[in-house]
Amino acid sequence: MTATTAHTILILDDDPVIRSTMAAFLSDDGYAVMEAENGETGLEIFRSLRPAAILLDWRLPGMSGGEVLSRICEEAPTTPVIIVSGTDRMDDVVDALQRGAWDFLMKPLKHFQELGASIKRCLERARLLREEGLRRENLEQQVRKRTEALEEANTKLRRQIAERIEFEKALADSEERFRQLVENVREVFFVRDMNTGAFLYVSPTYAEVWGRSCASLYSDPNGLFTSVHAEDQERVSEAWNLLFKAHKPFDVEHRIVRPDNTLRWIRERAFPVEDDRGVPYRIVGIADDITNRKASDEKLRSSLKEKETLLKEVHHRVKNNLQLVSSLLNLQASYIRTPEDRELFLESQNRIHSMTLVHEELYRSDDLACVEFSDYLPKLTQKLISAFSMGKEIRLITDIQPIFFPVDTAIPCGLIINELFSNALKHAFKNRDEGIVCLSVKRDQDNIKIIVRDNGVGLPLDYEPDAARTLGMQLVHSLVDQLGAFLDIEVDRGTTFIITFHAPNRCTLVS
Repeated sequence: MTATTAHTILILDDDPVIRSTMAAFLSDDGYAVMEAENGETGLEIFRSLRPAAILLDWRLPGMSGGEVLSRICEEAPTTPVIIVSGTDRMDDVVDALQRGAWDFLMKPLKHFQELGASIKRCLERARLLREEGLRRENLEQQVRKRTEALEEANTKLRRQIAERIEFEKALADSEERFRQLVENVREVFFVRDMNTGAFLYVSPTYAEVWGRSCASLYSDPNGLFTSVHAEDQERVSEAWNLLFKAHKPFDVEHRIVRPDNTLRWIRERAFPVEDDRGVPYRIVGIADDITNRKASDEKLRSSLKEKETLLKEVHHRVKNNLQLVSSLLNLQASYIRTPEDRELFLESQNRIHSMTLVHEELYRSDDLACVEFSDYLPKLTQKLISAFSMGKEIRLITDIQPIFFPVDTAIPCGLIINELFSNALKHAFKNRDEGIVCLSVKRDQDNIKIIVRDNGVGLPLDYEPDAARTLGMQLVHSLVDQLGAFLDIEVDRGTTFIITFHAPNRCTLVS
């Protein structure tokens, strides 16, 4: 597909991540992409630019996906609208198809190739519909001209005969085009009677995919089910039962066993068709051979597993190297006699330890890109209390939401908490035998808020945060800038440090 012939696709979804992901895939596939975050904007783009196809989220803020779909189908019935939605309600699927949706894909999309295939099928169907419309328009013009000529000759009988001949010819041509279309597509197309279950039509591709003749399926409709792999039969049987009894469409992937005992993966979809009274009387179904796609998926899973193993080994080695550096600092500190210098080595050890803990959590986690901060912080604070409490009774109060941080956020946050927490332990409780340190980490909508509070002696009256000369506070300010965060300091019956920053894209609350 060249740039001059590229189809334009409108993505209408309120989730910017999903929009950008689908836009990237479609751009790579040669399509021109437009995006809209709500129904009103999407309709404006649709009416002004008339895209070739529309990917529509069913659940939108403001104007619903159903209302957008109805308006598009009313204004441009030959424009394909593919619903891409996370709804799991069958009523929504049926509603979308009845309103005029051309296909319905569930989010999250397991395979973008499925999206690409759906778009190609819909664009091809739209092209055929437009061609059919042009043919019908040409035919109508011919009929009108013929009728005018016959009216002028006042030959009513000849006009009726000519009209009937033209009509029968058009009908025969339409039926022939339909037959050619159905019999030459790669998918298996079938029609069943809703009441008897008998097959009224099966496309010839069935024999190629199933390895059985179409005649065998006409004579024994259960042949479609008995060829299903034993492990998948219960799931497929339940889907068909719901369609026959509750008129619910289904979309099922399963295996079949061919007569030569080879296996193939099939994606089977079926929908009820209603008569003019609204009573379902037919079942229309499509079955795709997805064996090659399944094989590719398995290769991808195997490759991903190898990469995860390698990444775990990287985190493990980084952790070991950081521990080695910490041990070397500890060994070097044993030769230092000055308490102040030895404390500097201890502070460096703790900073390295805070980074080591991050890689240790990643090594143990199933998600190799994110750290669960609620597991990480207790280990860090316990280490600091052991190092700096100096025999004092320090009570730690925590209020930490179970949040996952990406590694590039977890390390600077860990270092900031290391500095603020250790400073509180070292300086807040002078001439006191006990104290309280409160640590809070929470997500408030789109922001992360970290609070370190103590009930100690507070900061000096002349303390200027921006002029702090200690390495620890300089490091805190540098890391706050790195996060794009704001640092607030409150002094009231102790000291409170509040760090607020925008939650990163991969930051999630643990369910």
